[in-house]
Amino acid sequence: MSRHSPRTWMLASALVGSLGLSCTPPEEPFPNQDELEVLQSLHTPSPLPPKDPTNKYGDSPAAAALGHRLFNDPGLSSCGTVSCQSCHDGEGRSVDTAVAEGCDGKLTGRNPPTVLNAGYSTWFMWDGRADRLWNQALLPLLSPVEMNSNAGLLRARLSAEYAEEYRALFGKLPSEETDDNQLLAHFGKAIAAYERTLNRNNAPFDQDVRRFLQAVEAGTAEEDPAYLGLKTFVRKGQCSACHKGPMLSDDQFHNIGVKDLSDSQRGVAAAATPMLDWTFNSAGPYSDAPGGIESSRLLRLRNDLHEKASELEGAYKTPTLRNVKLTAPYMHTGEVKTLEDVIDLYDKGGEPAGNYAGSVSVTIKKLDLTDEEKKALFLLLESMTGAAK
Repeated sequence: MSRHSPRTWMLASALVGSLGLSCTPPEEPFPNQDELEVLQSLHTPSPLPPKDPTNKYGDSPAAAALGHRLFNDPGLSSCGTVSCQSCHDGEGRSVDTAVAEGCDGKLTGRNPPTVLNAGYSTWFMWDGRADRLWNQALLPLLSPVEMNSNAGLLRARLSAEYAEEYRALFGKLPSEETDDNQLLAHFGKAIAAYERTLNRNNAPFDQDVRRFLQAVEAGTAEEDPAYLGLKTFVRKGQCSACHKGPMLSDDQFHNIGVKDLSDSQRGVAAAATPMLDWTFNSAGPYSDAPGGIESSRLLRLRNDLHEKASELEGAYKTPTLRNVKLTAPYMHTGEVKTLEDVIDLYDKGGEPAGNYAGSVSVTIKKLDLTDEEKKALFLLLESMTGAAK
């Protein structure tokens, strides 16, 4: 596994004891079996996101083409100046400020998450108030501080600019769509089809992990350039407790001690119930696969609200670390400006209690990283940026 096997480690410890020496036993070689399994999970994602059964248009080229046009159209907003692209532009497909500006100069309450690789996720928005990519698209459209739109404005714009594309895809003209909610759902599904094409993976990180695993097999792990970064990420830093799997995210919700004294500081604890009762959720009437797995998934969340209420208080979604170099500033508040600042926040175990709702997750604790470990971790995070298409 590594240059020092567990047997060698035990023999060394026994020798120290037999000589009557008093010292701390040598650290267990990295990686141990559990850590090896974590490392093996950090492989390059599949080129395309998994299919979304709730959106039958999700992989339609025609839907993606329509979604691309809609994504870039400020005419869908009530002010005529804000589009989806407004908050999801540039290499990072986000903004470089803590929050974003919507119609009439109003500001969002949180930092807009990147839409890069969004199709790989199953919960959306920082607080999980959308459970599929297509219904997430409705939230900024209808938000009074973002696009401030409505079904009437959407129908008028679709009729004026996209009537034939809409009919070719959905079977009727926008003006013939009498159900406002169906019109909105179709809009969201076209946007999602486009966003599912915004994938940026195959980073240097993936090559480093593959090479490191080969070094483990060869017994030369400690000589590999990625050794300290990966060891810090998996062991001392405990980053992989939440940032794991191909997308470097568990797609779940955790309280990591980010300062937030806003009215919305409760995170998923406050947002989950409205989403569970939302007509547009993945188990609802506008889903293309209501019931079944989707209902089970939402039921688990509803149960968690009762059984794990304290864990969800002040908890926010684990963002992917893929392309993290491109998406500053960080955290749901957007107030953590650099990756170095992110590392320092974790190193001190989050902000002191009282600066946020609830209590930090059990994995959040003071780390006492050395400068060398911080640098190695920083370089590892930077290496997670995928190649541009």
